[in-house]
Amino acid sequence: MSTRMLVAIVVGTVLAFGWGAVSWTTGIYDFAIKPLPGGDGLAATFESASATDGAYIYPAPPATAVMTGQQSTIATNAFREEHRKGPLMLVLLRREGVDPMSPTVLVRGFMIELFGTGLLAAIIAVACKFGARLQDRLALGIVVPAFAMLSSHAVVWNFFHLPDSFSMVLFVDGMIAWTLAGLACALIIKPAKR
Repeated sequence: MSTRMLVAIVVGTVLAFGWGAVSWTTGIYDFAIKPLPGGDGLAATFESASATDGAYIYPAPPATAVMTGQQSTIATNAFREEHRKGPLMLVLLRREGVDPMSPTVLVRGFMIELFGTGLLAAIIAVACKFGARLQDRLALGIVVPAFAMLSSHAVVWNFFHLPDSFSMVLFVDGMIAWTLAGLACALIIKPAKR
């Protein structure tokens, strides 16, 4: 691995992680991620239900595999009606608390961004083998993050009917972080001189 590639990975990771450190600690996303009204009561409900860690949805689609055709139709129609009426809920539950700013969380976050930036750097390095010009590398530094955000956050937003503001925050924040990493890689990694 070339020195330029290593430098690009480190610089890109620091930029992506730095953006996250600023964006998630300054309150700029408070409009999209709000405290849950009556959260203590809901937490107590999950506690008393002995729910395990996981993702819970309401209304949940019926388990039609064990139903007759008629039962399946009735249950599916009832589910669709509840779904149209609302409210829709997706609850992500972790029973044991965690320190949100523990060194483990921060180190793991940095490592995830290090590996992600490494993948961006690898894509740009491959393009360099084919003589990618600066504008080509810069385009990759933007298009690859756009692909990642569309294929993850936009898909989940659509099929799970997530709130628009929440999904836009995740999309835009990820796009900024990974574009910073991608542009750093595009500027630092260059084709070999011929």
